[in-house]
Formats: sequence, C-alpha cells, structure tokens
Amino acid sequence: MFNCIFDFATGVFIKMVDMRPVPTGRVTENILAVRTGSVSFFLYQKDGYIIALDAGFGKKVILRELFRLGIQPDSVSAVFLTHSDIDHAGGVSVFTNAFVYLSADEEQMIKRNTARKFGFIYNAALKRPYSLLRQDDEISVGSIKARAIETPGHTPGSMCYLIDGAFLFSGDAFNLIDGKAYPISKTYTMDQEEQIRSIRKLALLKGVETAFTAHRGFTGKFEDATADYR
Repeated sequence: MFNCIFDFATGVFIKMVDMRPVPTGRVTENILAVRTGSVSFFLYQKDGYIIALDAGFGKKVILRELFRLGIQPDSVSAVFLTHSDIDHAGGVSVFTNAFVYLSADEEQMIKRNTARKFGFIYNAALKRPYSLLRQDDEISVGSIKARAIETPGHTPGSMCYLIDGAFLFSGDAFNLIDGKAYPISKTYTMDQEEQIRSIRKLALLKGVETAFTAHRGFTGKFEDATADYR
C-alpha cells in the first residue's frame, strides 16, 4: 500500500513540475539507474565493486527497485552524495556497508547551520559517519576512480562526480531540456547565479562521454549540451 501511495503522489508531482527521471534499469554496461519517485540515482559497477551516486529516498521504494535490478544493498561499497536534499540523501541508511562522501561545503546543511529555504527549513542530519571532499579530491573504490568537482549553487556544497574520467553524475547541478543544459529553477536553487558559474566550470571538462542528471535524464553529447556556457 505504501509503495502505491508513494508512486501515485510522486507521479502527480512529476507531471506538475515536468520532471523526467531515468526509469529503473540498465543504462550502460556499467551503469544502472534507480528511480525513486521524482528522482533517479545511479549505480556504477566495475570489477566486482559497486558505488552509488546519490541514494534516493523512500526506503521501501529503494529496496523494491534494487530487488528489480538484482542488487543487494550491502554490496554497495560507497555512496557519493551530490548534496543533502532529502530526495538525494534520504536513502543513505539503506546502504549499510557503504562509506559516505559529500562536499565539505555541504556539511553546513546537514549540521543545520544554514537553512535550506525560508530561513527555517533545514535539511536532515546524516545519522552515520561520512567523509568530506574538496575540489579534485579523488577516491578509489577498487579500480573505480571518483573525482570530486565542486558545483555550488543549488546548495552551497553541491558536488558532481566524474567517474573513471568519462561519466559525469551531476545531481541537481543542471537540468537537461531538449538536449541543452539549464540551471535549476530559482524555486529550488539557493543561488542560481552561482549555479550558472558552476555550469560554466563543468562545460570546460574534457572527455565526458555521458552526463547524468537526477531529474531530467542523461546525454551522450555533453559538449553540445553545455556549448552555450563556454
């Protein structure tokens, strides 16, 4: 019953705000999408290791979608959070064996030092150990290389991850609309001008084969998608 209500409510929300999360399933040989309502997070598999890029929200829904993929939550070695909003970080507790990483500049959000909205709405604390990352920090998980890229704007500590130099997981750093990158609406973004500067920074990356967003799909033409920001 919970899953049915969750799916109905998020379906209505998605239509209202025109979100297009990637459905649960295999995207490439190494990448799986996990859709939890209005957002998708991604699993990257290589040489027997699995990492998660964000964690979704709704424990029952996450477990249902992982089951569909044949993935055991405890097989995930690391979770890399793009930011601390509940739809991206709410599912961290599902991955009991994973190290958790996020931007050092996002810690203010989970420590409730900075309000997410209206001066009194705060993001939830992370109730488990985590490690903080800065620009160009690189984490190795087996043979997987995850490079941190600071992209503030949506939140002060928003961060993208470039995996194995080819796959960019951007969270809410930008949306894709008709194959082009756009900043997230001011309604949901704390500093849109800063976010635009972050998109310009991303546009200079070389070698990106595929870029994935949390709410608006992915593109294999990243240079074309970000051409207006160079």
